[in-house]
Amino acid sequence: MFFTLKLILYYLLCTLYSYLIHRLAHIPNKKNILFRIHADHHKNKYDDSKPSFPDLSHYFFWFGSWYASLDVWITLTLPILVITLFDPIPGIVLLILHYVYEVFLAATVLDHNPRIKGVITKYLAIGEFHLKHHYFIKGNYGFYITLWDYVFGTVHSKKR
Repeated sequence: MFFTLKLILYYLLCTLYSYLIHRLAHIPNKKNILFRIHADHHKNKYDDSKPSFPDLSHYFFWFGSWYASLDVWITLTLPILVITLFDPIPGIVLLILHYVYEVFLAATVLDHNPRIKGVITKYLAIGEFHLKHHYFIKGNYGFYITLWDYVFGTVHSKKR
């Protein structure tokens, strides 16, 4: 029971960190390295994304360029690595879940899949919820869950 509570707490901390870093990455400023790194991600258009097998490089956590890889490493992987240093067992569980998600599910299967709509996107930051972030840029900064967008009032609910 204690392990499960720690895992949930660490997960919430990681998603809060990712939300805040992603939000910071949207502050346009020449000195904001996060903005320059993340801007590369927004150059991609995902309107016609279809689920596909990951590129071989994704298995090694390389996402096509330095900026794309750094974006994932800084925003999503770093907090889990820090937790793993302080509390290895739950950290390793989170690392495994993160790896599976990023390699097999994130790119087109869930995050950028325009066919995922409805109630599920009120709770999970996938499909329609995440794509609104790409269309409107401001809002819907959450990864994995929508909780922090609701807490900080950054849910973008307009239709595209």
